[in-house]
Amino acid sequence: MLVKEYNKESGTQFGIECEELLYKAKSKFQNIKVYKSKKYGNILMLDDCFMLTEKGNDQYHNKCISLISKKSKSIDILVIGGGDFGLVRGLFEKLNINSINLVEIDNQVINISREFFPSFFKLNKKSKNKVSVLIEDGYEWIKNNNALRFDVIIIDCTDPNLIAKKLYSEKFYKNIFSNLKSNGQLIQQSGSPYLDEKKIIIPTKKKLDKIGFKDISLHEFSMPIYPLGLWSFIQCKKAQ
Repeated sequence: MLVKEYNKESGTQFGIECEELLYKAKSKFQNIKVYKSKKYGNILMLDDCFMLTEKGNDQYHNKCISLISKKSKSIDILVIGGGDFGLVRGLFEKLNINSINLVEIDNQVINISREFFPSFFKLNKKSKNKVSVLIEDGYEWIKNNNALRFDVIIIDCTDPNLIAKKLYSEKFYKNIFSNLKSNGQLIQQSGSPYLDEKKIIIPTKKKLDKIGFKDISLHEFSMPIYPLGLWSFIQCKKAQ
């Protein structure tokens, strides 16, 4: 069977040949499906959008990690979203980590990913002890934990829907700014350069500049399973 994602903004469809539907449920926040395919392994869909494949999934995570400034000292990282753990695994593989706090609003994403994407959760004991998983709304968590300081904050969320739109707000970025160490970095998932320039990218860069972030830049990368095949991150830093 050919499983398709339709993108209304571009009027395009993308499909992956799948063998069977492994899982289907509706959490408190979104519709979740997992399909099995021969070429890409298991495939995660949220609200009928392709999110992650078991094989050939490294473009997104590798690009995000490549934007983090390499430091000799071990670093403290906050990830908002990222409940599939693919990014967490990559961070430990490529960086010297002191701690990772992962704040995920939907516990079901973590549980399903652990079952159908188990390789993402294979961390050694030392690394596991450095990860704190918090099942909370990222917007509220950052507001209520303003005494913590991080070297890097990564917003690994969906595009601005009813749940995630708070994670693109000026108030949210002000709280992020407060929770970063001096010269700390923010990396924000910023959608398609083709489709989301006016809706996400330009407004986000303006908000970040207004708050006082420096060196704001857009980084594009190939992502074949996302609409039109090109995606982006916005990167900036707190310079003091």
